[in-house]
Amino acid sequence: MNFKKCISYSSIIFFLIIFTKGVGYGASKEPPITTQGYSIFDETIVDMTWLKVEKAIQEGAIVLFPTGSIEAHGPHMSLGVDAYLAYLKCKLIKRALESRGIKTIIAPPYFWGINNNMGAFPGSFTVRKQTMKALLYDILSSFKRWGFQYLFVINHHGDTEHNFAILEAVKEARIDMGINAYYVLSEFDAKVRYKLTGREHHVLLIPSSVISERPKYLDIHAGSEETGLMVHYFPDQVDIKMAKTLKPTNLTLEGLMEWDQSWDDAKRITPLGYFGDPAGFNPETSRQRMEDFVKDVAGLIENFLKRKWEVKSPEKNNRRRD
Repeated sequence: MNFKKCISYSSIIFFLIIFTKGVGYGASKEPPITTQGYSIFDETIVDMTWLKVEKAIQEGAIVLFPTGSIEAHGPHMSLGVDAYLAYLKCKLIKRALESRGIKTIIAPPYFWGINNNMGAFPGSFTVRKQTMKALLYDILSSFKRWGFQYLFVINHHGDTEHNFAILEAVKEARIDMGINAYYVLSEFDAKVRYKLTGREHHVLLIPSSVISERPKYLDIHAGSEETGLMVHYFPDQVDIKMAKTLKPTNLTLEGLMEWDQSWDDAKRITPLGYFGDPAGFNPETSRQRMEDFVKDVAGLIENFLKRKWEVKSPEKNNRRRD
């Protein structure tokens, strides 16, 4: 093979690599989800200089704070699913808010969560509740000290104690330091799982009308929804061939209640580390649900910042206060 042919073949290979990058489930005309591989620091405060952070404060930027965990997600996905998806939500919400003229930054993703279900599986980290609360509190304190006025926690991890740690940390930080911090969560989770009224000043609720219908059997963990999202946005983190071979767990609410008792119960009921139907994933459906979620949360935050919410409080004028 002569030199000219080598150059020609090299050019063709290079062109094909550039042309096909991003092709597949994640292909889109939109800006790439990440420009630094799968770095969960891409487009966050971590990749900013302190001068850019200072400028963002002066411009009145709000903060999105992604929270998740590192835990087993079946035999077909990596441990970082919750960290990736919490980060992804914030990145997409940030883009939606900035398209509406709301300056936004993303805090470093928090992934040292509480795992009361997957803790028996190797690689599933868990921390004590007081540890998590203290760390979240100190992170919020830093943002307050620097001068940020509004912070919104966007979580992707369903563990009950994990969520209570967030709720309590945000509430205490608001009381102690006066930071306008809020936990954004679904109306269903707030009222059914955490027994909140919806009037609490430290939460912003996504209306129940935007909550998608539940399937016949519960899809709680590493099932069709999370698998579909990861295949679409982070395909290298999914063994798609294996996912298609996994049988659905076909567990109902009763099974969930038993599964939720302890590490040992969870591993006994779901020995492969998933609760749902991974093989039933549909990347396009998951993408659409994510886009609907992002649109709803961006609208919720925008309306909140413009004082257009309709949540009533016990005060005389039925007006919610910060």
